[in-house]
Amino acid sequence: MTREEMLAFVEAVLERVKAPHAVAVLSEDRLASVRFGQNRITQNMDTFTRELSISVGDGSRRAEYTSHRIDTTAIPEIVKTAERLLEGSAADPEYMPPVEEGQIYPVVEAWDEQTAAAEPAPRIGAATAAIESAGRAGIETAGLASMAFEKTALATSTGNLAWHQATESGFQLTMHAGTGSSYVSTHSTAWSGIPVSDCIEQVVEEAVAARDPGESPPGIIDVVLEPQAVADIMPFILMALNARTSDEGITVFSGMEGESVASERFTLRSEFGGPVPGRPFDREGLACSEQVWIERGVVRAMHCDRYWARKTGRPAVPSPSTYGMDGDAGTAADLAAMSSRCIRIRRLWYIRFVDQKSLELTGMTRDGVFLYEGGSCRPVKDFRWNWKPLDLFSRIEALGKPVRKGWLTVPPVLVGGVKI
Repeated sequence: MTREEMLAFVEAVLERVKAPHAVAVLSEDRLASVRFGQNRITQNMDTFTRELSISVGDGSRRAEYTSHRIDTTAIPEIVKTAERLLEGSAADPEYMPPVEEGQIYPVVEAWDEQTAAAEPAPRIGAATAAIESAGRAGIETAGLASMAFEKTALATSTGNLAWHQATESGFQLTMHAGTGSSYVSTHSTAWSGIPVSDCIEQVVEEAVAARDPGESPPGIIDVVLEPQAVADIMPFILMALNARTSDEGITVFSGMEGESVASERFTLRSEFGGPVPGRPFDREGLACSEQVWIERGVVRAMHCDRYWARKTGRPAVPSPSTYGMDGDAGTAADLAAMSSRCIRIRRLWYIRFVDQKSLELTGMTRDGVFLYEGGSCRPVKDFRWNWKPLDLFSRIEALGKPVRKGWLTVPPVLVGGVKI
């Protein structure tokens, strides 16, 4: 559907609503992907979903109804069903009316027409190239090549009207060379921005180099986290960076607004004009804005929903779905060369909380750990770790060039004196 068609539909829905409060959201989503493993293509998938979600409220109660019947003749029945659900709903102690009128939504360019309309050939071509390269190297590969788009139209009974569209492409690739392996994950608004050949060549070389790993050295050592490893732990920081749970005393950021929690080298921000396009509004129609969350190690802002904002007098701060950590120049290998003895970690996985309040995590390394010592570099075995991300980021000695990892942009990081 076009922008005009989607906006007209949500407006038509609200015109039928008798309840004093309402929000209508119409979305379209397409996900097309080719999955491969054991050096063969295993799945070619292309799905499309169109969905209407309508929320109605009377000042104390709220109900939500979702339908896939997207035609104007179905609107009366959809609205009637939603309002019937409202009649049977219990009072909501955290009820919030729709967002105030006059929301100003930032313009975010996040659409690539060729990606949105793409046929399977580019994805199959990427998978085939990876499989053939693995075969020539005598190793095994698995991965995913994907293209997706989403369109959202939103209308509120307070008079707000919003629309946004975005595309995203991704290529994830793993290579196994005996006991060694490597991995890369790269994303772009347009498929043309995915460096397929470079990714394949890089991962083949790294997997071969990771063969026959030795024992990991226990003790205290410098650690280089590659961008993927940084991206793997960043969501746990963002999860804790929440005003409500922090005010309730259950996150590491409790009472820390305006206080230093990490190194001056650590700055975390959201910018719509950065490598990852953000979302201009949330599912309630609240306009998103650019934010500096942590500036030179000091907490400046936290996510805050509208109910908690009203209760505490804070500003409401929705998630713009784009986050970037400031960096410098150079690669993970460049950072490793700065240390006399360090380990370089490509990726972290199976991450779980040890203590949510102190933000202590445990997990495993994966797909490549290397020991740099005395001018040489050799692979070592994966190991389990127990770390606090803010402690790691309090000992940053150097930062590399940020790269996109999904909805994050993060650099490689050299951390001094880490226990492994």
